[in-house]
Parts: sequence; structure tokens; C-alpha cells
Amino acid sequence: MNYIKHLNKVMQKFYEDDRLLSSHISLYIALFQVWNQNRFINPVLIIRTEIMRAAKISSLSTYTKCLRQLHDWQYLEYKPSFNPSLGSRINMYNFCTCNCTGKCTGSCTETVRLTVQLPYINNINKYKESETGIPHTFDEVFIFFKKEKFPKMEAEKFYNHYQSNGWKVGGKTPMEDWQAAARKWMLNSSEFNGKNNIGQPKAGNLHTESDKNYSEPL
Repeated sequence: MNYIKHLNKVMQKFYEDDRLLSSHISLYIALFQVWNQNRFINPVLIIRTEIMRAAKISSLSTYTKCLRQLHDWQYLEYKPSFNPSLGSRINMYNFCTCNCTGKCTGSCTETVRLTVQLPYINNINKYKESETGIPHTFDEVFIFFKKEKFPKMEAEKFYNHYQSNGWKVGGKTPMEDWQAAARKWMLNSSEFNGKNNIGQPKAGNLHTESDKNYSEPL
């Protein structure tokens, strides 16, 4: 995936497409950034609030309208989720593809979707989260932590820690079940936070008798 050639072609399409507004372009760039962070693998799980913030779109109706129009105009493929615990999915199109055997000249015009897909289950094509191995994206980790009622910061710490060491347990053994590792991370986090409260003074008043005679010797 040559993202420079891809963006050059996309920007050319933006210039020639009079239907587009600035909100379409900012939304596409925000989605492209998420795709980039996930190593250009399709589909990409998206979190609406994060995308709206990155695209500087404050209106939900504008966001939904622009996303559906980008889908209709074949800039991407939008697959909304009707499950509140799962994010919607986006298939980003690769605008720089060709059959060149050597160095790409950049003259190719074919538009295709990347073929790498995440698994699906059932007949309604609902997205199936990774149950073992390593997570496909940070969004998947974030959703898992959110289900367990843990803050996004803990999800980021967990993801960044294992992403930096190649998803290895103890820095040596390849991870076989990231969700089990995440639960252990949450348990350790809870224990750590609990220990921080040990020894702290509790609020309250000193208990003494009101009629104590302080003139008496000890």
C-alpha cells in the first residue's frame, strides 16, 4: 500500500468531484488516519465520537449524512452496526492499485478494495471479535475494556505496552489469548489501586469524653 500515491489520487478525485464539501473531506481524512494506524487492514472498527472529534464535525446528522454519501459515491464502504456494544465497520478502498511487476508508474486508475478481511459469523455478517491471539485494532481492545467497565486510559496502557513488545508475554512468549491477558491486567490494576488506599487516614472526629478533667495527672 503506497499511501502517498493513494492520497494523491484521492486528492485529485476531491478536486474533480463538485459534490464534496469540506465536511466530506475532513471525515475521509479522519477515517484514513484510523486505517493508517491499523496498517491498512480492512475492515476498520470505528468509534463515532472519536471520528467526529478528529474530523471536527460536531453534528451527528452531518456526520451520518457525509459518511453515507462517501459510501454512495464509492470512496469507501460503510457497514453500520446496530449493536450498541460494537462499533461500525469501514472498508477503505485502495485508490492506487495496478498489475505492475516492477516500479509502479502511478498511472493506474483501477479502484479496488483490499482483500484482507476479518472473520465473520452467522448469516447476518456480524463482526466477530478476536477471542484468542492478538487484537486486530485498538478499537477492539477499547470495546473490551469498556464492557468490563474499565477506563479508556487502561485500554491504552494495555495496548501500548504489548504493541511495543510485539504482543509477547514476559517479553518472550507470543501471546495466545489477549483477552485473558487483558483480564489479568485489569486485576492487577484493581489491586494496585486498592493498595494505594492502604494506610491513608480516614475522615472523622477524634473520640474523647466531653467531661475529661485535664488537670488530673497522667
